[in-house]
Amino acid sequence: MIAGLCSWYMGCLDASPLYTKSLTSAVISLLGDGGAQYHEERKRAKRIGSDLNLKNFNYNRRRGLTNFADSAFVCGPMMHFGYEWLESAIPVATATVEAAVDPCARAGASAWCAWTASHAAAAHVLIDDFIFDAIFIAIMFISTGIGEGYYMNQIVPQFRRDYVPTVKTMWKTSFVLMPLEFCLFRFLPLSLRVLGMNLVEIIWDTIVSYMIHRHRKKDMDEEIDVVKIDLAFVSSGSAL
Repeated sequence: MIAGLCSWYMGCLDASPLYTKSLTSAVISLLGDGGAQYHEERKRAKRIGSDLNLKNFNYNRRRGLTNFADSAFVCGPMMHFGYEWLESAIPVATATVEAAVDPCARAGASAWCAWTASHAAAAHVLIDDFIFDAIFIAIMFISTGIGEGYYMNQIVPQFRRDYVPTVKTMWKTSFVLMPLEFCLFRFLPLSLRVLGMNLVEIIWDTIVSYMIHRHRKKDMDEEIDVVKIDLAFVSSGSAL
């Protein structure tokens, strides 16, 4: 069964690599956001002294679908094209040049001829973790906020307050995951790197979703409370 599933997935990659990688990213992002929502509900339940289980877990479907769409239409395609660009700019597969006597003899290899495959893979990891991830997080703040029904005048202040702490947290997480990410970039073929990184980044997706949403709902609840107070004040004034 597993062999058949792997064969089917590889067939999908060969037939439609972009769509397959984007859908894979979306499904894994959905799982990561589900983990973040469960953690948030667990903290809330602990704070109010109640029990939490899957039956009374208040899952936010709109938030989940927004994260799914962000990965399907933004982050997944960016990973697909970004990893292809990295492989063309800093090739892992061809970093070790065949010409042992004259490693710089191959046309076009002069810039990278001294690099080994391990050096190239390490460069991929650093660029992915410190540049690509920062871009992904910035886009997620905007896209998920719009998808969840927030206005730009609500999203922008949250972005200014929470973006840098979120990026710093993800950089710290990346240091823990780097050895595994290095192995993926070093030994997996290009077609499977998005899948490999997505599986590793279930943890990444969970933490990012939590960091993005940790103040968002609180801010909205506070705005609703202010509106309720204003309405109550207007009503009491009208009654007088």
